[in-house]
Amino acid sequence: ALNPNGNGNKCVDVKNSVFANGTAVQIYDCNRTPAQQWVASMGPTTVRLANTNFCLDSTTAAPANGTPMRIWQCIDNLATQQWNFTATLTGGRFTLNNQGICLDLRNAGDVTNGNVVQAWNCLHNTYQIWT
Repeated sequence: ALNPNGNGNKCVDVKNSVFANGTAVQIYDCNRTPAQQWVASMGPTTVRLANTNFCLDSTTAAPANGTPMRIWQCIDNLATQQWNFTATLTGGRFTLNNQGICLDLRNAGDVTNGNVVQAWNCLHNTYQIWT
């Protein structure tokens, strides 16, 4: 599971558990369903849903601030799926293609169910930390 800023009760979630190209990614109460089982590693990585061929996808290779994340079929070396995970003192940060764009939780880290996981310029704040 991917948790926002160490909050073990909230997880990055595939909306309505719909495993299809373009489905939105959100924050939701952790429920241990396949929609919340993500696989990633340190350094250059894809963020893949376990036991599927779907990856966290940024829609465009250089997304504007606020671009919502989605899932899409994993495609080798696709720029919208190339993340870099770096450790921090409290978790880690996912940056897209090392271009200063981070995986971010909308509305300053609001963990209300359904809140959007988005792209945003890396600001080294707590709502860009994932555990």
